[in-house]
Amino acid sequence: MSPQIGDLLARTGLSVRHGRRYARRVAATKSPGETQQRVLERIVEDGAGTAFGKRHGFAAVRSLADLRQAVPVQSYEDLRDDIEAQEFTGEPRLTADRPVYYNRTSGTVAAPKNIPVTAAGLTRIQRNQQLGAYAFSRWPGLFGGKVFAVSGAAVEGHMAGGTPYGSASGLLYEKQPRLLRARYVLPAELSAIEDYEQRYLAMAVFGVAEPRVTCTAIPNSSTLVRLLDLVNQRPDDVLRMVADGRLPDGVRSEATPGRHPDRAARLQAKLDAAGRLTYADIWPDLAGVVTWTGGSCGVAIRALQPMLPADCGIIELGYVASEVHGTVNVDPHRNACLPTLDQTIFEFVPRERWETGDPTEAVGLAELEEGEDYYVIVTTADGLYRYDMNDIVRVTGWLHDTPTLAFVQKGKGVTSITGEKVHESQVLEAVCSALEEREIESTFFIALADPETATYTLYVETRGEGTSDAGFAGLVDARLASANIEYQGKRASARLAPMRVVWLAPGTGEAYRARRVSEGQRDAQFKYLHLQYAGECGFDFDAHARAG
Repeated sequence: MSPQIGDLLARTGLSVRHGRRYARRVAATKSPGETQQRVLERIVEDGAGTAFGKRHGFAAVRSLADLRQAVPVQSYEDLRDDIEAQEFTGEPRLTADRPVYYNRTSGTVAAPKNIPVTAAGLTRIQRNQQLGAYAFSRWPGLFGGKVFAVSGAAVEGHMAGGTPYGSASGLLYEKQPRLLRARYVLPAELSAIEDYEQRYLAMAVFGVAEPRVTCTAIPNSSTLVRLLDLVNQRPDDVLRMVADGRLPDGVRSEATPGRHPDRAARLQAKLDAAGRLTYADIWPDLAGVVTWTGGSCGVAIRALQPMLPADCGIIELGYVASEVHGTVNVDPHRNACLPTLDQTIFEFVPRERWETGDPTEAVGLAELEEGEDYYVIVTTADGLYRYDMNDIVRVTGWLHDTPTLAFVQKGKGVTSITGEKVHESQVLEAVCSALEEREIESTFFIALADPETATYTLYVETRGEGTSDAGFAGLVDARLASANIEYQGKRASARLAPMRVVWLAPGTGEAYRARRVSEGQRDAQFKYLHLQYAGECGFDFDAHARAG
């Protein structure tokens, strides 16, 4: 089958199955206030009989203003007891229906966050993915061939009550119908391989063996950068396995990449000629990369683009988190990402007011302003009520009376280079405990996340002569990994570089404080942020490194 015919069949099939649902979502943008009101009524009605709903008087909630009055903004730690009690006892603490799955991600403390998902919630996630696929099919040639998609492990373990946890995207990938699954290059079982080197090597073999890839779907494009680096670091191993049709030792899969000696030979010739393979060599018909483009992901995209075919497009995946499927890209040519306004209640606080502690009331979708940045609060049908996402989004435009949104970055006190979501509290615990173990007295420290180098640099000022402990970086790195499962995974897969430590000259912390005060921060209210992005810090700590 030619790519053109394959693309036409895929587009037609997606239109038949999901075109009407897409039209209903777009129609809802003409009256976002009415749509959000209907969602509110469904959520509070379903939640009125839960322990949370009774505590917060859901039976009397009639409007978004009532909800704001009844429920303060929540963090995961505010909800953890209810989440764990509902799982263990089956009592309806947050949702009337018992969760059937938990999306696992890193939290502000060592214990990870387990985000409850009901059966209806899984259906909502799946339908949002389907709507996205329908919109993406409008990109010429995207679905004319195979799809190289990477997801998380479907089941990483089980909760105390026996409910599985892992990656919901991985679960849905695993449960795809056989005919649809045949369009995907990677078998679902690869995501469960615990050894990162073996997992990436197996993914590389399947990918290199398949020349007909026209679409890659992968949340963070740093994974594609890492895969290509692996291919070029171990070309003999990869091409030999492609030629022989085998997988790395110890990798078990019902599917095999098949024997492709001719393809291996052609790629070897390209490698010999250029010294390095690119995705243009491996997948010459690649039409688009569906991925996150916001925040630090832009760094990986800049590194990736020269390796792609010249006419390959970069398509925004949308604002998708473990807690909520926030937007769907309804127009890949403009990357217009529409909030899931018919499923989720959205509230927003202007970024500047949130970060300065201004108690301004949150506003709804219709009250946003184009070009402005906002913190996001969501209320979902799966039991997250007025939940602080600590995410910053920007209004990029409008579809009828509803704004389109783009993810900007994690909020204050959280950084994320490749999806690790490091919290300031985790850095404080890791650094302070390491300082205590090494008996180092520190007067100031700060960790800066640099997306350009995928590195966290810890700057430490010590009292007196101080120290240059060579093992300190590794100790902090290990403690941060034990506190944050996402950081651990990104370090193990080499998407994050090892932590770097710079020992500062005496007085650096005070010089940094003086700079901030001179820039307008009130001296009496000054508070050190111990975790920031390097590009937002505005202070050259490397220039204050201690000599020797």
